[in-house]
Amino acid sequence: MSDAAARLLVFSLGDERFAVPLAAVDEVIEMPPVQRLPDASTEVLGIATLRGELVSIYDPRSVLHAGAADYGAALLFTTGNRRVGIAINDFFDPILIEAHELRPAPGMDAADGMLKGVVRRGTNLIGILDAGALLTMLSATEGENE
Repeated sequence: MSDAAARLLVFSLGDERFAVPLAAVDEVIEMPPVQRLPDASTEVLGIATLRGELVSIYDPRSVLHAGAADYGAALLFTTGNRRVGIAINDFFDPILIEAHELRPAPGMDAADGMLKGVVRRGTNLIGILDAGALLTMLSATEGENE
């Protein structure tokens, strides 16, 4: 994160809150119907058809070590030449954070570059994610069960 302020979209998975740069998100939609794929890894919920386009929808709980799956929405991203989505429980208003507010994540190994740190908002700790690293990690799981 640079010295400038960053606008982040906050979302929940179970009882945990995370945020990604607002500019990285194409759109937020209600959770679409998803067709499960045979032999897909557990991180791949399946394929959804959105406006005539097939979109892979990922379940980020295992890579984010987050709880219950009661998906109400999906965040859509463009990666390479395709659109992908991650299933989330809910989303919240964007927040603005300053670089000095970002703290190291306690007890987390940030070697994968996915978790940049945490920020406190009221009583909530929000994990700040690198959207590109998260999508790379999720898409790498796609071929594991082939």
